[in-house]
Amino acid sequence: MGKGAQKKDDGTPLLTYRYLRMILVLPAVFLLIATIFEAWSRGWQFRDSISDSYQGPVRDVFVGALMASGVCMIAYKGRSKLEDYALNFAGFNAFFVALVPNNFTAVLNEAKSTSVSVGEVATRGQLLTNLRFVLVAFLITAALFTYADYKLMNWRALKWSSDETTFAGRLAVVSWVAEILFLIVVGGVLVGRETLFGATIFGILHFSAAGLMIGNLSFAAASHAFPATLRTPQHNADVGPASSRALRGYRIIVFAMWAGIVIGGFCIWRQVPYAVIVTEYVEIGLFVAYWLVATRGDWKNPQ
Repeated sequence: MGKGAQKKDDGTPLLTYRYLRMILVLPAVFLLIATIFEAWSRGWQFRDSISDSYQGPVRDVFVGALMASGVCMIAYKGRSKLEDYALNFAGFNAFFVALVPNNFTAVLNEAKSTSVSVGEVATRGQLLTNLRFVLVAFLITAALFTYADYKLMNWRALKWSSDETTFAGRLAVVSWVAEILFLIVVGGVLVGRETLFGATIFGILHFSAAGLMIGNLSFAAASHAFPATLRTPQHNADVGPASSRALRGYRIIVFAMWAGIVIGGFCIWRQVPYAVIVTEYVEIGLFVAYWLVATRGDWKNPQ
């Protein structure tokens, strides 16, 4: 019985890995389907942004899907340090995209008619206070997780130049610096600022978090698309070469992600109708595509 139990246990980590692989993209797919159904129920009238769902009937799906995706991205251990960094940061940013919607100012302006429970109406001040409490709670939780990760797991965060190329290290530094600047914006919300550079700080925080999430996901995909540049020869030898078809797929996805950020950002700046939601749909679709390609390649070789 001991041998049989041991043999059964040997497959558990692999099954867990495969389930995590499958589940990670499901919240994003769930969110896409839910928002499409909502648009259909409104006579195919799409909202300007997926985050506008915060005021609609699929609010719970919006918040839950982003948080679930964030948890899965952080839980997944990337093949390289760059992919690990990128997915961790993307997961971290996903929480802020969920907690601080782009239209939070509109939510505040409608505060007097917003019922949060039976017999209770939230005031503008209460909504702001609640947001700050939630953000502080999340930051404390993230700090506790980081400490536990450092103490209990094989933490690679500060082991520079051990398993990544110089260029990959620079991209990781870019992610670190961007996250630090982003946290300064978060700090602005916590100390009571509502505007920044003449714009609503909530919109800046939301779009910054969304942009960083997409940018980091593109870094994660790039770590697969350009293994000769972003992985050490030893790492590539240990992992094994990807097929030319997979490499081509990764590179198309990475370039499309970057093009989507640039083109989408320009269209948003020019206030093109539905530019935000189209960009969001495209980037989510590209993320799902990247994950499916990576899952197909890693399914039988998770090491």
